Amino acid sequence: MSKSATYRWDGLAAPDLADRWSRKVELREEVGSTNDVAKELAEAGAADGTVVLAGKQKKGRGRAGRSWYSPRDRGVYLSMVFHPRDLAHPAPQSILAGLGCVEALEATIPGLRPMLKWPNDLMAGEGKFGGLLAEAAWSDAAPRYLVVGVGVNVRPLRKDAPEEVRLRGTSIDAEVGRSTPLVEVADALVRGLDAALGHREPVLTPAALDRVDRHDWLRDRRARVELPGDADPVTGVCVGIAPDGALLFRPDRGALRRIPSGTVTAE
Repeated sequence: MSKSATYRWDGLAAPDLADRWSRKVELREEVGSTNDVAKELAEAGAADGTVVLAGKQKKGRGRAGRSWYSPRDRGVYLSMVFHPRDLAHPAPQSILAGLGCVEALEATIPGLRPMLKWPNDLMAGEGKFGGLLAEAAWSDAAPRYLVVGVGVNVRPLRKDAPEEVRLRGTSIDAEVGRSTPLVEVADALVRGLDAALGHREPVLTPAALDRVDRHDWLRDRRARVELPGDADPVTGVCVGIAPDGALLFRPDRGALRRIPSGTVTAE
């Protein structure tokens, strides 16, 4: 029997989690990336809603290939497999997934006021405590699967965290001032992702956009936007998120712009 087969996460084995969430759960003590494991399972025919959960990631990653700090048993690192009928508008995936996560976390953890920072960061106060990564595969024009990974800092950040994480990051425990059971955070993430992306087309409806607007961390903030292929960043004010998932940005000079991709730093 492999070490991962006997591993217990927050005191729970894989069958316990499968019963708790009513779905297939692949529990690993350590992985390179939960998204990579989830994609392997999806390629092999994993059912909709399958969860991959790990105690540690050695090569956790975020958007644009950035690494994600994933120390053992100090956060929640999970991915879910979805089989959407249509992905004609793939950009809203991270926005919808993030919305589901912040709403579920807000309802589950008293005192936590989670917000979304476009396109895929989870914020509390002025610090980042989590992030999402959505990856899809197609056969011709039809989606084969969508995998959404979430990494959340639960325990306070340690001194061995990368400098950028320590300077800009936070954790759920640091924000609420108490120790939060890891499984309660995982409960919320599974419930939130399922509510946002399960059994439906991932589309930002007007009602969803209203909810996004209430959790939009960048709304009305001055920011600097670095655009792919542009040497100089653009400064201005973030004014919302479009139905296709693009950032709406009003530069200091010029007309309102749609930003489909880029890096945003609040000033």
